[in-house]
Amino acid sequence: MFVAQKKRQENISEYILYMFQVEDIIRALNGDDEAIEKYVLNNYKNTEGPTQIVIDWYITLKNEMVLNNLMTSGHLPTIQNLLFRLNTIHQQLLKMPVQSIYSTVYYKTLPAIIQLRSLSNDTKQNEIETCFVGIYGYLSLKMQGKEVSAETLESIKQISTFLAILADRFCEIEAGNIKVDNATEV
Repeated sequence: MFVAQKKRQENISEYILYMFQVEDIIRALNGDDEAIEKYVLNNYKNTEGPTQIVIDWYITLKNEMVLNNLMTSGHLPTIQNLLFRLNTIHQQLLKMPVQSIYSTVYYKTLPAIIQLRSLSNDTKQNEIETCFVGIYGYLSLKMQGKEVSAETLESIKQISTFLAILADRFCEIEAGNIKVDNATEV
């Protein structure tokens, strides 16, 4: 929980990927409260503050996942809303002439996004969610020790660069340094 709060404040991309992982951990534990408690006790010793708060946070997320029928797939409503907001910001940034670097990186990334979308069964995903799902998939493969092709690795690097710039712009927008409502910067 404390890691999530810190990531949310510092880097929105890392926060989303972290929350994807938390969702998958809850799924892997079959949403079982005792298994969640055991997992937290074994993995968050003195790193996340008071352990009971972390256990309660995980169980609250699990309850929300059950309530929203997300125990097999999908993302928490707060994460979905954040992905939608990032996509809206992305669309607005593309319309801003002063964001030419952002646009250039996006168009350089677009072939990788198109390739990922062609591999996805989820036609409801926006481009930003597709990028996050691609990065998360790569990280999952890496954690399992599986190899990826050089082409895939290059695509992932490009998508990572793009998401890093989007995360930076998001931070600037939240700080009030960039105004996107009418596509102008402050």
